[in-house]
Parts: sequence; C-alpha cells; structure tokens
Amino acid sequence: MEIEKDLEQLSLKIMRNLQLQGKHNILQGYRNKSPVADFIDCLLENAYKLQASDIHLEPQEKYLQIRYRIDGKLILIYKASNKISNFLISYLKLISNLDIAEKRLPQDGKFIFSAQNIDIRISTIPVLFGEKVVLRLLGNKENLLNLNQMGFSKMNLKYFKDMISASSGLIVITGPVNSGKSTLLYASLNYLNRLDTNIITIEDPVELNLDGINQMQINQKAGMDFAVALRASLRQDPDIVMIGEIRDEVVAKQAITTALTGHLVLTTLHTKNALGVPARLIDLGVSPVMLSIALLGMTSQRLVRKICPKCKVSYKPSENSLEALLLGKDFYLGMDLYKGKGCKYCNYTGFLGQIALQEILRPTEKMRYLISRDDVDVNLKREARLTDFKSLLDDGKMKVLQGITAAQEVWKTLNGVYQINEVPRNFTKSDSV
Repeated sequence: MEIEKDLEQLSLKIMRNLQLQGKHNILQGYRNKSPVADFIDCLLENAYKLQASDIHLEPQEKYLQIRYRIDGKLILIYKASNKISNFLISYLKLISNLDIAEKRLPQDGKFIFSAQNIDIRISTIPVLFGEKVVLRLLGNKENLLNLNQMGFSKMNLKYFKDMISASSGLIVITGPVNSGKSTLLYASLNYLNRLDTNIITIEDPVELNLDGINQMQINQKAGMDFAVALRASLRQDPDIVMIGEIRDEVVAKQAITTALTGHLVLTTLHTKNALGVPARLIDLGVSPVMLSIALLGMTSQRLVRKICPKCKVSYKPSENSLEALLLGKDFYLGMDLYKGKGCKYCNYTGFLGQIALQEILRPTEKMRYLISRDDVDVNLKREARLTDFKSLLDDGKMKVLQGITAAQEVWKTLNGVYQINEVPRNFTKSDSV
C-alpha cells in the first residue's frame, strides 16, 4: 500500500531528527510541525480516505504494530520501529490533553483532525511493552448526522421518522458494540433539533459535539452517574432526553417515568434484536404495565459490508448455494446477484464501506397487552409476524436482492440472531434504500 512507503519515509525523518536534536528537543517541538506530527497526520489522512473506523497502535516486543479497522476488519498497515513509538504516543496524548507522564493507568480523550474536520476519540491502556492506543474516527458531521444516510429502506425511514417525531414516549435502539447505535442516536437528535425544542443528552462519553444541544458528560469520580444526571436534566425543562445507555434498574425506571411524564426519551440497550427489548427492560425491574404504555418503538441494527461499486459484477448462484438457503422462496435459478471482484479501491476485498441492516417494531394494541402481562417470549414474536414488521433478516435479504451487500455478509452477521432458513417474506427491488 502507498501509505506504507509514506510512513517509512516519515519514520526515517523522525529517526534522523532524534539523532540530530535529541529526545528533549523533539518533545519541545511537538506543538510545531515536525516529522512526528507529519507521521500522525499521514496516518489519520489515509485512515479517513480508506474509511477506517479505528486506528490501533500496538507496541510489540520488537516493533510498533499499526492497524486500521476497515469495514469491521483489522488490517495491518505498518510496523514502526520501537524507537519512535514513544514519540508518536506522547504526541497523541499531548494534542488530546492527556497526561504524557502517566503510563500506568488508562486514559481517554479527544482531539480534532483539522485537515478533514473530524473528531477523534483516543483511548490508551498500559500493556506489556508500553501503551496501546486506539483512535476512533467519529466521522464527518454532515454525513454522520443525516438521517437519510443511515441505510433505512423507504418504509423503515418513514416509520422511524414518524416514531421519533412523537411528543412523548420511549424509543430504544439496540444492537451489539460497533453496530452504529450512537450514530443513529446523533442523527435522530440532529433531525429533531429545532430552536423551539430543548434537547438534553446524558452520555458516557460524549462522542460528538452537537450544536444547539445540551450534552452532559458522565463523571463517576465527581458522583455524576446516569441516575444523577437524569434527575438533574428533568429540572431543566427538557422536551427530549437522550440517555446514552440503560445499564441498571434505577435508570431503566427513571427512563420510563420520564417518558410517561410528557418527554420523548431516546436510549440504547443491549439485546439480540428489537423483540428482546421488552423482556430486557422487565428483567431490569420495570413495571410491565408502565412499559406497555411508555414504549413507542424499538429499532435494532447490525452493520454489514457493502459491495464495492468499482468492481461490482453480477453472477448466477446455484440452487445448492448459500444464497439459495438465505433467500428461500425469493431464490430462483438464473437470478442475478452481485459480488465484488476486488480492486485497488477496496484493497482487493470486494467490499467498500458499510450499511446497516435494520428492523423497527412499533407496538400494536395487542402487543401492548402482551407486554403488560409480561407475555413477551413467544407471543410477541407471533404477533409481530401478523404486522408489516420486517426483521433484520428480512432487511438483509432485501439488500442482497438489491445488490447492496452479499449473502455471505448477511449470513455471517445474523446467523445466531435468527434462524437463517426460517420462512422468508417476499420482496421486490422497489423497496429501495
């Protein structure tokens, strides 16, 4: 990769400066343009161009390993000399306002990569051969905050916008780590952000600065946890409250009470899918009756890789293929599906970028009755099938048929969440994203 050559040249510059100036002078020059700053800028610029979500700097016994996470996969980018690793990490800590001298404890911070105007979140931890650093690229605000760019189908986008436009109630977004929950929350808040609306967020940490929105940062050392922050926010005349995550009974109950007293509450939860939200909240101690009244809707999502548009080609899968198993009765011999051959634009993977698979469940009156009776294990799923609810698997099949992603991606991501060979629904390509 071209970046490897660039980083090698910058590494040599750092080594030469070290020999000429010594360690002390290099540290003094951090705030000015230096080979160390150029190295980090090169690392960030290329990560941005390659659409990497994270950069890992990992000290090994004999070198510093640098990897990008691209489309969910870690890729080795460069192995730097151990002689420069401390300078790179110290520079990152300096521009993030972290304690350079503290190497025994984890630290977290943020800085702005001005060349692309993106926020970078930094996390450091002590490991065997030094400090491991992970940089999370939070992306360009204009793209991140556009609800129309979240990957929703036309139907799901309409449902979601209608849901978050309500004046009060609870909306829960669920999914595993790195499934885009925070991004969807931020895009939702941006969509709702108006001069006549008071929005307060409670986050740990605040990942993205949103103009016009009052964002609270959890501070456990000072005694401000989610429960304390939520109680305080309700004395601030909010219209909308965003709770970064519901983690315990106290916050779960407070969220329900807030939703029932005239506020719109948006939050996240860790469940396998949208259907699991009521059971999880009841397990946390929420009253089933109160939940049945407060719950506006549940959204679950997973990220899958998109087929690279530069090397996308059609093919005809066989009747014994994974595609046939995934698509079920939507499959027929001779149909055209799509895959990426691999090219320089996608680093020869056949994939470029990611898109969300989503499901939205809006409780019907029958569902609310089932929730109120804590009858959510089997009957809620059965009732959902009687509506126009489309599961993550349904959405995945649709995006395979549209040539957006590959059957293997949907299988890999959802096998274990749903039975892949369950009775599928019929789709047409007209329900486009």
